[in-house]
Amino acid sequence: MKLLTLFLKIFKWIFFLVILPVLLYLGLAALFSYWGTSPKKLACSANQIIYVSSNGMHIDLVLPKDLLPASFVSYLSPNNKTKYYAIGWGDKGFYLDTPTWAELKASTAMKAMLIKSPTAMHVTQYRAKQPHWVPIAVCAEQITILNQHITSTFEKDTKGNPVEIIGAGYTPDDRFYEAHGNYTGIKTCNIWVNQGLKKASIKTSRWSPFVFGILHHAEKQASALNLK
Repeated sequence: MKLLTLFLKIFKWIFFLVILPVLLYLGLAALFSYWGTSPKKLACSANQIIYVSSNGMHIDLVLPKDLLPASFVSYLSPNNKTKYYAIGWGDKGFYLDTPTWAELKASTAMKAMLIKSPTAMHVTQYRAKQPHWVPIAVCAEQITILNQHITSTFEKDTKGNPVEIIGAGYTPDDRFYEAHGNYTGIKTCNIWVNQGLKKASIKTSRWSPFVFGILHHAEKQASALNLK
């Protein structure tokens, strides 16, 4: 009987300290991911296309090269054949220590979610549009807002140039840069994209720590406009 009582006490503490917070987090994430924003209407024509790209866990903003500031692109080691830049923000340790999902360690994931940690920007160059990208129609004002969101997150040196993390890229077509902000379970890599879309008055999730909320709203809008 004493052993059973002890077991129940331990289970109760585990439930309230671990299981319940996780369930609440996942429940709120689902609720606020599918609950869409009500963006204000801008007085401009949505005649340009940007994209969001997901690998199932992480989401990037993808902009055609011509829609990014030329002065900014010049610091991203541009390739003459590059047509698109996929840009994301995330936990620095996670980014640099996990080239593939097969190399993901539980300790790395837990640290990223539970401890405030430094961040990095990940920039990948593409020569062609990828089939899994989800298109979003935007206007000139929205592009300006998104560019401000992107460029202001990069940490700059004394000359105002992005600070590259030398030798950290996975391939010749991607690079890492120092970034502002800290990563937590409340502000994940996907929240950074979500915040950018909200700033630009693009309908998206109220709060989306995971990819599915952002993709849900983006795909719904793309279907409504026959972009996919």
